[in-house]
Amino acid sequence: MDIRKLEAFLTVVATGKIIDAAEKLFISQSSLSKQMSQLERELDTKLFKKTRNGVELTQAGFDFYTYASRAVSDYRTATARLQMYREEDKYPLIVGSLPLTDEYGLSDSFSSFWARNPSVQIEYIERSQENLEDKLRRHRIDLALLRLDLIGSEFLTAPIVTDELIVICSGRNPLSIERTIDLKSLRNEQFIMLEEKSDVTQIFRRACEAEGFFPNTPLHHSRHRMLLKAVRNNMGVTVLPRRLLASAPTGDLIGIPFKHPLRSTLGLAWLAEKPITAVERTFIDFVIEDSRAHGLRADGPPSS
Repeated sequence: MDIRKLEAFLTVVATGKIIDAAEKLFISQSSLSKQMSQLERELDTKLFKKTRNGVELTQAGFDFYTYASRAVSDYRTATARLQMYREEDKYPLIVGSLPLTDEYGLSDSFSSFWARNPSVQIEYIERSQENLEDKLRRHRIDLALLRLDLIGSEFLTAPIVTDELIVICSGRNPLSIERTIDLKSLRNEQFIMLEEKSDVTQIFRRACEAEGFFPNTPLHHSRHRMLLKAVRNNMGVTVLPRRLLASAPTGDLIGIPFKHPLRSTLGLAWLAEKPITAVERTFIDFVIEDSRAHGLRADGPPSS
């Protein structure tokens, strides 16, 4: 059985739609459908059934999913271990991250680890939260620096820093004179927020919904620096972790805490079902210890 078919099978399960899975795998929908049909013929059983919204697993598919997940994980672990023999004792480590390492001082921790561990061959990528979670599930990366507040139970985590969410406005905005802000008073404000699937945006939106309103957010952007520029031009207000304001040229921007604090935790995450390697554990421990030495603190211990 081709390992690529198993990877494709897991991607279809994760997305629930052939067309979405094909897009993630960078192949055509017809090619992916053919692979799944071949897999079902090899196993002589139906793995999927069609629904109004896509596909879902049959009972046999659920049983096979457990096997496929373990097989793909074991295969990637084995190939990673064998790679070090081909590359003169180089130990591979693929780390994904939100584009926030400079803002939280973690780029120094990462580079210090790399400098002290020359035998570790590190690949580093920056992506969105959703993209990184997907790469973890598909075993495309080993660890990811994520916002941990809303990730699923399939991940284990090592919190690094807990940050307070604040309202950020222009010095010309009437809110700028406030010392603290009651969330309910923002009902009629116009917000400029991070992308809708961002944990920061979701934390803020859920807090607003708990107060009985849905925030008016006509503009989203994936990068916080672009949001701050828009706020500086008095196009609206935003809600971001305090450190993101502190790390940017502020100009006339004002940061105001909430009367009842909202918080977000940044940390490392990895797939719970995947056995953690000695190199990955060493990296996690080093980053946590180094971040503590530089004053970063998180609410709660690691989940493992």
